[in-house]
Formats: sequence, structure tokens, C-alpha cells
Amino acid sequence: MFGRTRYLEWAQRHYGKVAWDLASSGIPTARWSELGVALPEIDDASAWTRLRDKIAHYNHVTPAEVVPALGTSGALFLAYAAMLGPGDEVLVESPGYEPLVRAAEGTGAVVRTFPRREDEGFRVVPERVAAMVTPRTRAICVTNLHNPSGARVDRATLAELAAIADARSAYLLVDEVYAAFDDLPEDGVFRGSARSIAPNVVAVSSLTKCFGLGPHRIGWVLGPEEVVRAAEAALLATTGHLPGSHAAIGAAAFDAVPALARRAKALMAGKRALAHEWAASHPKIRWSAPAEGLFGLVTIPGEGDLLAAIEDLASSAGVLVAAGSFFGAPRSFRLSWASSDAAKLREGLARLEPLVG
Repeated sequence: MFGRTRYLEWAQRHYGKVAWDLASSGIPTARWSELGVALPEIDDASAWTRLRDKIAHYNHVTPAEVVPALGTSGALFLAYAAMLGPGDEVLVESPGYEPLVRAAEGTGAVVRTFPRREDEGFRVVPERVAAMVTPRTRAICVTNLHNPSGARVDRATLAELAAIADARSAYLLVDEVYAAFDDLPEDGVFRGSARSIAPNVVAVSSLTKCFGLGPHRIGWVLGPEEVVRAAEAALLATTGHLPGSHAAIGAAAFDAVPALARRAKALMAGKRALAHEWAASHPKIRWSAPAEGLFGLVTIPGEGDLLAAIEDLASSAGVLVAAGSFFGAPRSFRLSWASSDAAKLREGLARLEPLVG
């Protein structure tokens, strides 16, 4: 059975409902009129094929490696359904994004976690992961950029993880919904997908976080032939097929990726530096100091679970951050600079003083 995803329930109650939202973790939603592309014909029967082809082109892979999905969340479910069954094991990073655990548990798999330690810059240590692998391990799962710290896993480390998994005939699953932030593709092609690293790498992503198209749920799974077949079977069993309107809108949206990449760069310009400057001015806190992306992790040493204080501050000061307790880091919070312009970000950071002062 699928357990409650407490983080997403909490986010639905709070995100976007305060004046200073420093919690939401994606580029603000783009209106279709901003995309510079025509509204598609939603009854076009060729849209499903075109969507698969567009996803493949964007990710620099072949269409045979693609399964379209409803957002990264839908893709994550399809990937796990394709790889896991009751009693299988999956190794998931900690701190980590709660849906990586809940979706795996829903397949009947056993979830075990490996640490991404703050004192190591939240990097993944392959030897530590290898020591946890058992004959029942079917997948190793990481986010890239790491959610919640914003740290990147380099391709050499991903290759090591893929080799560790392959030694047990297992897969490396990479949630790379934030991966394009190192170089948002103004030519419309993201060449950094982990899928190209090794045959047993499965990648999930969408146009949600980097490009501001969350409401359209344009997601995908990339994987080898056997995973694609199994993911398609899971999609058929649970959905039948994606709506034709979704496929048509998704196929059209990929034509807007260059413009959306430029928009995202403009919206983020200079704001990560403001977050770094703010963190450096508070010697009491520890900061993950991400080199890219739109969020990082703040830790307050010696404090207990910050959830109640974060909720109180949202009510009293109108500023919200993402509580680390939902990521397995209760003394921390994820700080995002996605939703505010520079002036509003400065004001929001100032309003965090009761929490970090």
C-alpha cells in the first residue's frame, strides 16, 4: 500500500499561501502566452508519438528509451513499478525526498537508506553504498541535484554507482528533475542526462522544476528496453494511456524550451548569491552552499525539530521555508530563491531572523 507522503501534504497546505514563499522549489509557472508557441490541436492522434520523440530529442536519447509520464512523480512510480516487486530492496539517499521512499514502499519493496553527510558536502560515497548492497537489492536511488541540499553528484560518481548496481543485476535510478540547472539548454537539448552513463541507468524528470511548466505534468522515464516495456505495462494497467490533450500540449511545449531556459536564467540571476551572502552573515548556522540550482539546506546546530517554529513563523511573519523534518533532517530547512524577485527575497530572508538569529 502507498503510505501518506507527509511532505507533499504539508506543501499543498502551505506553499504559495504566504507573502514570502522561500519554500517552493521550482521556477514560477509560465503562462502559455509566454512560450511563443501556438496552442496545439488537442485531438491530434499523432501527439503521443510526437511527445515521445520530443522527449528523446530533449534528452539526447532514442525514442525507444522513453516512456512519457505525468510529471516526475508519475515517472518515479512507473520506474519503481518496472524495477521492483514485493520483498525487493531499494537503497535511497538520506536526507532525501520523501516520495522516493513512499513510491518504492507502494510496490512492496523494502527501503534502506544510505547517508549523504553534511560534513562531506552531501556527496555520495560509493564505497558506503556498496557496503549496503545485498542479493535482494534491485535499485539504488539518488536525486541530482540533491533534494534538499542542492549538491550535484558528478558523472564519475554516478558511473561508480551504476557499476555497483550492475554487479547485482540492479539499476541506478536518478531523479534528475533539477539536473539541467548547471546549463539550462537554450538550444533545446539537455545533454547531461544520467541515462547516457551506463545501460542500467534509469532516469526520471519533467519540464516542471527548471522550466515552470508544473501544471502541465510533462514527465518521462528513460531506461533500457526491459524497463521501458515494464513501465509501459504499468502505465497501461493504471492509466490506460495518457490523455491526448496532455500529449499534444507536451509535444508543443518542447518547442518553447529555449525560451523557457532564458526565462529561468533571468528569473534566477543573482539570487543564489543573495542566499549565500545571507547565510555567511549568520555564523550560527551551517549552509550547504550549492554551486547551482535554486535551493540549499540551512542547518541550525543544537536545535530540535524546527517544524513547529517554521509553521509559527509562517503565521506571524508571512515567510515560509521547507521543513527539514520531511527530508530526514529535522534541525534543518530547505531555503529556495525561486519564487521571489531580489527585493522580495531580501525581505523574506530578513524575516527569517527569529528562526536563525
